[in-house]
Amino acid sequence: MLAYTANTWTQIIVAFSIFVPVVVTIVIAVIFLRGAKNDPDEQRLRRAQQEYEARREP
Repeated sequence: MLAYTANTWTQIIVAFSIFVPVVVTIVIAVIFLRGAKNDPDEQRLRRAQQEYEARREP
């Protein structure tokens, strides 16, 4: 019942060509950003920032 005409199929293909790359990009970004939490340099910088802030507090 879905997509009886070529026009409807064209709309479906265009919709997929727009939304699929966006979804894939978001998924890849989330994967890489979560990986940044495990970065040793990032952990070292966070720890140094926390130590600095702890020294500044009276």
